[in-house]
Amino acid sequence: MGLSYEETRRAAYQLKVGKPLRIDYRILGFPEQLSDAVLKVCNLDRAGKEPFRSAPTYRLNNLLQTLVSEVAVMRRGPVSGNSPAHGWLYHPAARPDPLPENVRRRLLSVWLQDLRPEPEFQDSVREALGVLDANSQGWSSGSVDLLESGTSSGGTATPSSLQYVLVTDYFARRIQEWSRRSPYRFEGGELRFRAVAQGARQEGAELMSQPLEYKPGRRSWWFSVLVTLRLHTAPFDPRPRLHVHLGLRRWATNPNSKTGSIGLPYQTDTSVYLRPSEPWLPTAPVSERFGVARITWDRDSRQHRWHHGGPAAMLSRLALMRPFPDVSALLSDPTPWLDSRLGMHALVVHSTRMGQHAVRSGLMSHQRSQIMEWLEAGLGAELERLPDLRRSRLHHDSPENVRAKSSGRKRSATDDAARTRRASIARGCLRLDEAGRPVFEARLLWLEPQTRDLAVQGLVDVLDLDGDGGLNGLTRDETGLLSWTTDELVIRLRCRRLASGLADQLGVDPRSRSRRKDHAAAVTRRRAEMAAFLTADGTSSAGSSLAVVAIPPSDAFEGRGENDPKFALRLGAADVGALTQFIAERPGGSGDTNRAKAAWMDGFRQLGASVVPVPRVSDGLPAGTQYLAIWMAACRRDTPTRPARKFPVAVLVRPEPNGTDSVLGWDPSAEDGVGGWTSYAKLLTMLPRLAGVAPEDLAAMPGEDQEPRLEQQRKLDQQRRQTGQFIQKVLYSPELRERPTVLLAHAQNSRHQWTWLQDGTVRKDMIRTGLASASRLHPWLRLVRIRTGDQGETPQWWGIAPGAGVNGLPAGLWTQPGPGDTPTIDARVFYSTTAKAVQFRDSAVEADVLAPRPIRRGKRRGELTLDTNKQGWNPGLVEIVVLGCHPDRGDIPEVIAMAVHQQRQAPDYGDALRLPLPLHLARLAQEYVLPTSASDGEVADVREADLHRNAEESVPEDDG
Repeated sequence: MGLSYEETRRAAYQLKVGKPLRIDYRILGFPEQLSDAVLKVCNLDRAGKEPFRSAPTYRLNNLLQTLVSEVAVMRRGPVSGNSPAHGWLYHPAARPDPLPENVRRRLLSVWLQDLRPEPEFQDSVREALGVLDANSQGWSSGSVDLLESGTSSGGTATPSSLQYVLVTDYFARRIQEWSRRSPYRFEGGELRFRAVAQGARQEGAELMSQPLEYKPGRRSWWFSVLVTLRLHTAPFDPRPRLHVHLGLRRWATNPNSKTGSIGLPYQTDTSVYLRPSEPWLPTAPVSERFGVARITWDRDSRQHRWHHGGPAAMLSRLALMRPFPDVSALLSDPTPWLDSRLGMHALVVHSTRMGQHAVRSGLMSHQRSQIMEWLEAGLGAELERLPDLRRSRLHHDSPENVRAKSSGRKRSATDDAARTRRASIARGCLRLDEAGRPVFEARLLWLEPQTRDLAVQGLVDVLDLDGDGGLNGLTRDETGLLSWTTDELVIRLRCRRLASGLADQLGVDPRSRSRRKDHAAAVTRRRAEMAAFLTADGTSSAGSSLAVVAIPPSDAFEGRGENDPKFALRLGAADVGALTQFIAERPGGSGDTNRAKAAWMDGFRQLGASVVPVPRVSDGLPAGTQYLAIWMAACRRDTPTRPARKFPVAVLVRPEPNGTDSVLGWDPSAEDGVGGWTSYAKLLTMLPRLAGVAPEDLAAMPGEDQEPRLEQQRKLDQQRRQTGQFIQKVLYSPELRERPTVLLAHAQNSRHQWTWLQDGTVRKDMIRTGLASASRLHPWLRLVRIRTGDQGETPQWWGIAPGAGVNGLPAGLWTQPGPGDTPTIDARVFYSTTAKAVQFRDSAVEADVLAPRPIRRGKRRGELTLDTNKQGWNPGLVEIVVLGCHPDRGDIPEVIAMAVHQQRQAPDYGDALRLPLPLHLARLAQEYVLPTSASDGEVADVREADLHRNAEESVPEDDG
């Protein structure tokens, strides 16, 4: 019997009240502040274009991250007048100067020459350099209070942009010094940490331990323990908090036996962590930190080299004290570079695209708690750990129709779920047979007959059908129509071999400089071919249908996704009203039924046939409450120079006790632009047209054109206006005003377009959707914001075991104790946790990746085992904030939070969802707007969990 956990602990710390921490810094202004001549050089030959109003320092920042790892590099924040509100480079005044004047001037000189290398501009560059030499400005001095923070009108902390960088930088230095004096000790070794240089866009700090060896056989594999620090806020809390994340970073040390070199990912730069034993630049001090450089593929020379933005072209003009490692030598024999025997550490990061690594990623809860206990002692007296969370006082944390776990009820529950699913499909059918029964028709498009047979069996299992529908009567290659009749509907499945060429790669040369344009043309052609194929087969856009398509997996296509036809086929099917799900078909038609079941289940959910959790809560939330989800679907990929364009999607989920649930989607084009609700399936097939994604933005590779900052801001302001208008129209629809509604939004996804969701803006029980001032919530509306662990915004956590037990991962809804260590009725911030996913159910919470441990249970009890090769998978901590409700009308925030927590436990998913079901369904609309990295049916190792695949759930810590 498992332990009962009544409290959970977060790896998060608040800055203490009354503990000032003012640090003196050296400060250097942005380059354009040094002289007007800098901007003149930047704006050469920009006639007809918007001029630069600030110097583009992206490449220079990368150079600093490599060579001058001790400085904190700031990104531009708000502008006061014509100047940024803060400096560019910061460094503690008490430490040696990392940028002596001669080094600083040389770096600026190299940067300007790199910015405008054209021969015709060299006179202007030399003139600007002369001005810089004559008016050279060194470091200025200033102090920053790291702990003092303002508060918003809603009572939330509002740290400055400086604090987000400098607070984490300060405590990273603390931890590094603490580990030098008192390392973390484990059986057989100890951990000592060094900080890592951070780029201007990385608001946080990192530390890595020394490389550790794992040798399960003849080959050695290497990894380091990773510590990440980030400063965050929480709604209605006047103090910011420091989140500490622990993970693993794995190193690439085993060259390919055929090529003799590490196989780096295609079209992706690979990070290398560098630390020389002597300084890079003359007169500069030796850095205690790791710098970061990147290796890239040079299409002209057909070999790997150091990336020019960090730093090659600029490096060639610098007189370094020692050269960078030779790229080919480093990749062919990386192990000697793990320590300083060659005069430098050079650690090549392993990524999953390089193949398998014997060290699996992530730490489990008990070992994390042990390392955190050591680390906490080194943070200092200015911080205090956040209070432990308490389990909710509400009795039931699962919905009324929760998926049965006991073996005695399992078959009955499966029958009920299949019956509910069939009834839901029947409600969406437009055709009736002669007997007046609804007719549902789907298509199965296959390449190999073995896949056809597996897919048919998957459909039989998912809908609990009798017989094979006539499959045995079909020959190996025959096209045919299978049929089943149930109490709810008639099911007809058209089985047809996919037309020759539709499943082939798109024919884009991944090495071509015009590959984005080529990809756009190829997608357009394949899209039209798929639409024509389905139309010829009788598909009609009059109603939504479903096609399950078997094609080769993504890794069968050349390049990095640009030749995968999956999204082109999806667009073509949507053009004629067909929804699509894909099964990855290996050569010979190999596969299993679980893969096919997952495709059918996902397809039925797209049709709106989801089994909606029925909340099991008492007073505090009106009966019959429905759930509205807003999601911002990306229409263009986000890059440092071109932010993503987003399109709002709204999904309405109406749980019903009798099982007649409905899932609706908002069509903004209905009623001549007024908007209206349609079926979820219809919305999905309309999204490619509604979102208006440009063909060139469908490419797997981002564009390289740079948008000026003012143009970026103009487009963001336009998106915000459009989002506000969208939400206003949705909220005033009759379907919402006729019954109580909980509006759900995801913080990280939507707050840039809907700014009311931002911590520093929101106020309790109010809402703002456009340019108008904030107002009280409508009587029928409640507003809940969900925040997940993306960007470390919710902390890592573990359940506190009683006594000397093992700290585990309990599921439940958790509340924060108020004054007097008791829950407060007005609490608005809650936390949701769920059980481990099925495929990780046997992962030991006491797993140890550093030293052998005794097995606690089972036949091998007492034996020693080492868990370095085990996946350290932890469910994420999901923050549920009840931003708005009506306490004066009987609303209880904790009850609302519990109902939302229960929405993560959809009965027809084997595992809990990362997001509540309405948000999960809204997010899945992304599949019809822009290609995603995780494609249908692409799970490498299909287990029972894939039957109800939940791509949302928390994943192990990445290598970074």
